[in-house]
Amino acid sequence: MTELEKMERARMYLDKLANGIDPITDEELPNDTVLNNVRLARCFFYASDVLRRVIENGGEIKASKKPKRADFSLTPEQRDAIHISKTPISISELVEKLNAVIDTTSMKKVSTTAITNWLLEMGFLQKVTNDTGKTNRLPTEQGESIGLQSEIRRTTHGEFPIVLYTSEAQMFVLDNLGAILEPSE
Repeated sequence: MTELEKMERARMYLDKLANGIDPITDEELPNDTVLNNVRLARCFFYASDVLRRVIENGGEIKASKKPKRADFSLTPEQRDAIHISKTPISISELVEKLNAVIDTTSMKKVSTTAITNWLLEMGFLQKVTNDTGKTNRLPTEQGESIGLQSEIRRTTHGEFPIVLYTSEAQMFVLDNLGAILEPSE
């Protein structure tokens, strides 16, 4: 029996124990046995997962390094695949559309923070503090000229302003992604 086969058998035993099964007889373990303890079951699941990773790594025990992901960017085809909504949408919805067209395993996602911070820096958004001391981002006159709108939303927790991106504002963000994603100095 090879080392990998031994690891696979050990993993099988741990999986069975974690699920309350005697790995030798394949019978259910009695409820009052220490091997059926929830804490031990969690430990068995954890050890099984560690073994799984070692087996997937050819039996090598080493820390797996995640490959470095590229910075967010769009190919012309990906850009064309983004549906611009005729109905105004939130920044979260816009970012979701942008991230939906990329391979997030090999590329970093774009964040709402990157876009809103750039819009703040460029004067399209401003920070406004309300009577309760809460700071909100709202469109400036310049922001409204590119299609940013604000709307009051009501929830069970009260009212709050939200910035909405019209189709023009969505296109503006898309057209300026290069500048938005440039590292700030």
